Amino acid sequence: MEGILKGVKILALEQQVAAPTCTLMLADMGAEVIKIERPGTGDPTREGAPWIEKNGGKQSGYFSRFNRGKQSLTLNTQTPEGQEVLWKLMAEADIVVENLKPGAMDKLGFTWDKIHAANPKLVYVAISGFGRCPGKYEGPYGKRPAYDIIVQAMAGQMYTCGNDPEGAPTWLGFALGDAGTGVYAAYAALLGYINVLKTGEGEFMDVAMYDCMMALAERSHNIYANTGNVPMRGPDKFMAPWGGFKCKDGYVALIVPTEKNWKQFAAAIGRPELADAEQYPMLQSGPGRASNMETILRPIIDECLANWTMLEATDVFMAQGLPCGPIMSSKDCAEDPHTAAREMIIDTPDPIVGSVKTVGCPIKMPAHDPIYGALPALGADTDRILKGIGYDDAAIAALRDAKTI
Repeated sequence: MEGILKGVKILALEQQVAAPTCTLMLADMGAEVIKIERPGTGDPTREGAPWIEKNGGKQSGYFSRFNRGKQSLTLNTQTPEGQEVLWKLMAEADIVVENLKPGAMDKLGFTWDKIHAANPKLVYVAISGFGRCPGKYEGPYGKRPAYDIIVQAMAGQMYTCGNDPEGAPTWLGFALGDAGTGVYAAYAALLGYINVLKTGEGEFMDVAMYDCMMALAERSHNIYANTGNVPMRGPDKFMAPWGGFKCKDGYVALIVPTEKNWKQFAAAIGRPELADAEQYPMLQSGPGRASNMETILRPIIDECLANWTMLEATDVFMAQGLPCGPIMSSKDCAEDPHTAAREMIIDTPDPIVGSVKTVGCPIKMPAHDPIYGALPALGADTDRILKGIGYDDAAIAALRDAKTI
């Protein structure tokens, strides 16, 4: 099969996680992704743990998570020669994805006006912490640097994460600020590309981590915007039972979102009278159950689940038509037959250690399987890419002698 994005050329001025996640998604669908890296060191994630050591080699587990299927070109963009190369690459690209420090490209002379004039069909996806679109969308934090934990904190996600209302806010446990922004950026890239197909005109796409994390924390922001109530950490105030509950061998996740589900839940735990409005009027709504969760419901649920394993509890609740599932570790997920059936842990070829395990593409299309390419060695594709834009062996050697590549 051919990738659905075969023939689409993407120039990736990227580092760390957000932009590499975006271009990984596009590479998995067959796009040609040219990753620009610093000569000698490359993307900082190449130096990140955990380390994968086998076959006499050593590869960064951090780098391997986001960079399969890409080509690596080393380029010093601080030099006039390097900038000339970059202009030539932009002239042939369909999409640029960039998440360098805000203002870095402008200082080099690569302003959107100049880029658009040089290649009117180019889509430019600019990823930053707080946004880079001047004028209408320009905010006071635009020049701030940002990492995942900063935007999780400032966009309201950490504020609601944690079981203890009086406890400290908690990081979500994974880089949603980066990865979620990468997904939105891939969406922006494809929107821009579709617009070019329709109008012939490229566009500047401003993707801010802060905005993306506010969008993903929409529940909290919508509640406050419409009610004036600030959602807090701890048990939910509108819906119960909801959360993780302890069984004999671990925990299960439960949710009772409707009154029909509440009757099913009461029957599943052998306490159908809990759904009787005359006996338990305080339990006949989500907010009512939430306010009585600790005093009435949790002791009953804990007593019941103490006799069941995670899988037994899951089977019992699912038999009643209720959503339920075991709370699984990464080991549990890796060994689960559904993970294998969905091909969500895959072997990715690697020139250093032979192969590494990576998480597969979550988008399934029967007519277009993902294109899982190898991880790129630093600068491995430099000569071939430069020859493709008109440099001969002598010119490439001169660039290398000048440490431009």
